[in-house]
Amino acid sequence: MKIGILTHHYVKNFGAYMQGYALIQTVKNICPEARVEIIDYRVKKHELKNTIHFFGFKPGRGDTIRGYIGKIGLFFTHRAYEKRMPRRRKVNSSSEINALNYDLIIVGADEVWNFNDCAYDAIKFGYGLDAPLITYSASAGGSSIKDHISPEIKKGIRNFKNISVRDEKTEELAKKLVNNRKKIERTLDPVFLYDYDFKVRDKVREFIKKPYILIYDCRLKNDQAREIESFANRNDLNIIGAGEYRKWYTIHAENITPFEWAFLFKKAWGIVTGTFHGTSFAIKYNRNFVAFLTEENRVNKVKSLLKEFDLSERIVMENNWGQILSILQKSIDYSNVNKILDKKIKQSKRYLFENIEK
Repeated sequence: MKIGILTHHYVKNFGAYMQGYALIQTVKNICPEARVEIIDYRVKKHELKNTIHFFGFKPGRGDTIRGYIGKIGLFFTHRAYEKRMPRRRKVNSSSEINALNYDLIIVGADEVWNFNDCAYDAIKFGYGLDAPLITYSASAGGSSIKDHISPEIKKGIRNFKNISVRDEKTEELAKKLVNNRKKIERTLDPVFLYDYDFKVRDKVREFIKKPYILIYDCRLKNDQAREIESFANRNDLNIIGAGEYRKWYTIHAENITPFEWAFLFKKAWGIVTGTFHGTSFAIKYNRNFVAFLTEENRVNKVKSLLKEFDLSERIVMENNWGQILSILQKSIDYSNVNKILDKKIKQSKRYLFENIEK
C-alpha cells in the first residue's frame, strides 16, 4: 500500500516540520506495512517567499548581525531536516502526482486550504487528483466561506472521501462547500498524536539547567521585553528565544533542530508564544503559557484551539499586552485539559485508522 501526504513540507519552520513528521509516523504506526511518504509538490512562490523571509535583514524587527548569521544557519538546518522526510522525485502537476499511483492521499495538516495565501493551489483541494483522498486536520488559515471561492475548489473538494479539519473556521468552510452531504470531523493537529524521541545536543541540554521563560515568535514591543526581562531577573529565570535571537534574551538558541525546539518547550518554566504550534506544544507538554496574538490568521486558529481545551483565558491580545506576566504566573489545571486531550487523540487516531482501512 502506498500513502502520499500532501502538505507544506518545504516551509522552513519548526511547526511545519514537526506536524509533517508526526503525521508520517502516526500513519506508519497505524499501517506498518504501508509505504508512507511526502508528495514532493511545491508552490514555487510560497517556497520563495518563505526563503526570502530567512534572508531578509530587518533591524526594525530586532535583527542584529549575530542574529542574522544564526537565522541563515537555521535555514540550512531546516533544509537538512526537510530532506530526511521520505519522498520520491519532485512533481509539478496533478497528472504527475496521479502517475505515482497512490492507494491513498492525505491532504494536511496545516494551512493547506488557505486559498487567500500565496501557498494556494487547487490541487490541495483535490482538483485533478485520481487517488482516493482524505484530509487530516486541514486549516483554511485566514480564508473563509465569505471570500470568493473558485470553481476549481468547489469541484475538487467533492473528490474527498472524508474530511477532517483543525479549527472552527475551516469546519464552517468545509460544511458549506460540501452542502452538508458529508460529515466533517474535527481532529487534532498531528503534533498531539506522536511522542517525539529527543535527540538533543549537549549544549542545548545545558540551557535547561536553570529555569527559563521560552519566547517563540512573538512581536513583543520594547516595553513588553523590558517588563519580561525585569520579571525574569527578579525570579532568577533565564530567557530563551526558541530559534531566534534578540539582545535581551539570556540564552541565544537561534540555530537549533526541530526536536531541540520541542525539547525546549517541554522543559520550560513558562512560555510566551504567538503561534498555533507554539501553543500546541505548550499544551502537549503541560506548560504554563501565554498566547500573545497579534496577527489575524493566528488569532482565528489559536482561539479555536484553546476553546477546545477550555483555555481561552490564556490569550492576550495586542492591545492588552500588560496581562502577559499576570497570566503566565497563573497555574493551569491540566487534569481537565488532559482528559479532553486523551479523548481527542483517540478520536483523531480512529479517523485515520478507519480511513486507511477503507
